[in-house]
Amino acid sequence: MEAATALMRTRYDRPDNAPVDSLLCLDTVQPSYEHSHEGMRVRHLRGFDSRTGDFPPRISDQCRLAFSAGDAALSTRGASLQDVVRVVYLVKDASKLSSCGSFASNALGDNRPATTVLVVKKFDRPEVEIELELIARIPEDALAS
Repeated sequence: MEAATALMRTRYDRPDNAPVDSLLCLDTVQPSYEHSHEGMRVRHLRGFDSRTGDFPPRISDQCRLAFSAGDAALSTRGASLQDVVRVVYLVKDASKLSSCGSFASNALGDNRPATTVLVVKKFDRPEVEIELELIARIPEDALAS
């Protein structure tokens, strides 16, 4: 029963003194996907810089890299940032989110998806400042193929 509870727990509701569960760290850099018949959800998009092997210290750089990762993830499924209908921003400090506004606007272009901001106490890695979740409609031509 304890193993099932550990798997159901998210990395955001782990007590401060709890040991890090290796199963919960597998996705610290890689996004995860959920599909429905009309769309997809891409979760755990983070601003990891693969060139340096680190998360940049500024939230704006992490946001830019997270949107780039989201665009790449969507493109593998036949979609783009123009197909996003909802963006969920998970941040430790909501006051820093304003520095992401111009990049988010440029990345999304004319598309203005619904937006949710969730403030979290911490992420599983202390250097992470922001994480994105994108919900997108898959274009009909991509569904047919």
